[in-house]
Amino acid sequence: MIKISLSRLEKEPVVLTGEEPPEFLEVEPTEQFYVSAPIRYELNAAMVTGGALVEGFASTAVSGICGRCLYPVEDEKVRTADLTLFFDEIDGIEELDISEDIRSEVLLALPMNLLCDENCAGLCPVCGADLNEEECDCVIEPPEEKDSEENPWGALDQLNLK
Repeated sequence: MIKISLSRLEKEPVVLTGEEPPEFLEVEPTEQFYVSAPIRYELNAAMVTGGALVEGFASTAVSGICGRCLYPVEDEKVRTADLTLFFDEIDGIEELDISEDIRSEVLLALPMNLLCDENCAGLCPVCGADLNEEECDCVIEPPEEKDSEENPWGALDQLNLK
């Protein structure tokens, strides 16, 4: 839990550094994708006019299988963009729990698809050859055009928009 004491924050700005276990994100680990390092955070909190301001970043690492070539990916670093959180309804609150806010920001920073390399060519969809290591002679043909009667969007091809 990442909490800030508002009575302390009223006296001086607070620097929060620490880490939470991977389970903090509530991401079910699978062979394809799992959080492989604690969530580390470095935050600065201060009282400002109208509320409390928290700035900083959080980071972790993920591991799993490349979404293009299926090779293992180990400890891919993930870092949130610079965080800026503002809390304006803090009257009567002793502690500000920002755990869910940090959790959400880290979840948004996680990659949708792990890649072993940004330029990974992946696997051939026809023969399954690893295109990072070899070329194949497969010809991938574009899908066949359907007649406009079969294709409900085919009538749009006939429009003249000039």
